[in-house]
Amino acid sequence: MNEIIQKQDQELKDIIYKVPALITLYVASQVAEGHLVPAEEKSAKIYLSILCNQANESLKDYFIKVKESFDEDIEMLDKELPKDSDKRKEKIEQMLKPVKTFLYQVPEPTGILFKDALLGFVSHARDYRQDTLEDVVFPFASDELRKIENERLRKILG
Repeated sequence: MNEIIQKQDQELKDIIYKVPALITLYVASQVAEGHLVPAEEKSAKIYLSILCNQANESLKDYFIKVKESFDEDIEMLDKELPKDSDKRKEKIEQMLKPVKTFLYQVPEPTGILFKDALLGFVSHARDYRQDTLEDVVFPFASDELRKIENERLRKILG
């Protein structure tokens, strides 16, 4: 995966490696106005460790590189992003837009595996809270996982 990322411009590369930290902060903003929540951060780190060891071979290099700077990225982004929850979420969504475009350009099956790993990251980062996080979840979801998430949302909201 790192080989694909290295072909991108420097700004996009930097954001791609910060996606797990951005997702974690997005999730935390759902439950704590402008504050990083230790439970979400801990769950995100656990899942990141799992991905470093058990992800598909084509993705391991990405998650290993992410893990190397995850703590610093979380800390830096938490300081730089707006504290107001709505403004923070809006800024994160804005930062993720070029990544969403990039994800749709990643060749299959790596692209599907990567999107699914990020969807799993959202689930772990939010510590299985029942909020929907639609703006973050759906752009990264494969069609099959999107169907599953839609069913879950129907049960929650129905």
